[in-house]
Amino acid sequence: MDYLALLKTLSFYSFYPIFLVLKFLGLLLFAVSAPFLRLAQYSIQVCMWPLRFLAKFEVRKYLTLYIFVGVGLLVGIMTGATLHYASTFLIAFMDLESQPEEQPRGRTMASYRAGRRYKIQQKNRAPPMPPVATSPRVESTFKDEFANLRERDTLSKRRSLLASTILEEDDSSEAAF
Repeated sequence: MDYLALLKTLSFYSFYPIFLVLKFLGLLLFAVSAPFLRLAQYSIQVCMWPLRFLAKFEVRKYLTLYIFVGVGLLVGIMTGATLHYASTFLIAFMDLESQPEEQPRGRTMASYRAGRRYKIQQKNRAPPMPPVATSPRVESTFKDEFANLRERDTLSKRRSLLASTILEEDDSSEAAF
């Protein structure tokens, strides 16, 4: 009897069911993920269109333009990343982050009681006196005096620049220096 052939046959038939289950799961996974794989393939093709267009200009004289733009892009990205991380580190290291001020949630019991006492005191005070009737003659006198005050204010405003100017005199003692 050939033991090697028997071992091969026995191992094949013992692992064959496991192989079939794994094959079924692989096909099922591929069937479920096929739309996503196709979408990813089309997305990559769309992203490659500009690069394919630029590849048509891949001639020796345009090669320097690619190198120039590529190096500029890399320098810009590296500089931006360096500045970002350096400023973040300095802000965290020096504790420069502004902390929002805590707002009171509402009125405290003490402020509520004080307000209540104030309202009660206002109610207990004597009622305000009724307005005094003024004669038209008194009102016209007040109007005339306010008009005079207003005229004086406008005159003083006109002269305010000259009134605020400080004139300096020449000092003869400075001439000796």
